[in-house]
Amino acid sequence: MKAILFDAYGTLLDVHSSVARHADRLGSVAGAVSALWRQKQLE
Repeated sequence: MKAILFDAYGTLLDVHSSVARHADRLGSVAGAVSALWRQKQLE
């Protein structure tokens, strides 16, 4: 085997489910945190 490729843009790293898991601790900013995390991931 010469290479292994991972799709980290949603397949392995679902930021929305991670934020949803802690939404009770994040409160009203959970949606904004999720959106910002995804935006930074794509940058």
